[in-house]
Amino acid sequence: MATLTGFTKLFNFVTGTCIRRILPAPICKQYYPIPKLWEVKVADYRTAYRPPWFPVPPSYQEVVPECDDRAEEVSAVINEINRQITTKSTGRLFAIVYICGKQFKVTESDVIIVTGHWAPQPGDKLNLEKVMLVGSKDFTLIGKPILNRELVSVNATVIEKTLSHTIFRFRRRQRKQFRRLNFYRTHQTALRINSITINGDVEKKKEVEGLDRIY
Repeated sequence: MATLTGFTKLFNFVTGTCIRRILPAPICKQYYPIPKLWEVKVADYRTAYRPPWFPVPPSYQEVVPECDDRAEEVSAVINEINRQITTKSTGRLFAIVYICGKQFKVTESDVIIVTGHWAPQPGDKLNLEKVMLVGSKDFTLIGKPILNRELVSVNATVIEKTLSHTIFRFRRRQRKQFRRLNFYRTHQTALRINSITINGDVEKKKEVEGLDRIY
């Protein structure tokens, strides 16, 4: 088989060389026995079989009408939330805030510890603006990813800046007579949550929002 294939290639080479020397260039291209890659036909893909019970897709873009069956229920829920906010009958609120790369679930009078170097000093009052969620006994407001800072206010006070307990780190390398024992302490900042409040109606949108700050 290998001999036959080699003989075929040699025959094509000799034939093509002779034709190129005898005939002019245009005729040589016409009678060249070896087919070119761009002249080889490629088989088409087989069309997918569609069972007879499958619906035929329409040739136009189908418009799906919006479902407004629950519009009245949504409106009633929003009105109830706004009523509780106005009458201050929401109960004790809780929130999830984002501080220094971590999330904390807090409520009023809680104390949280922020690990690492942080600029605020003891006695400073802060407004935690990256609020991801606020909830009460009857409803929950979820941000995408954070809530509007004009809707929710979480106020806190820095009460202490200190160092953590002593942490030891032991390192060892096998069969290398390498042993190290290091001690270190990390900076910590203690925050007390003063209040969590919801300002205004939930569905109310202002014409201009957030121009004084870009997250």
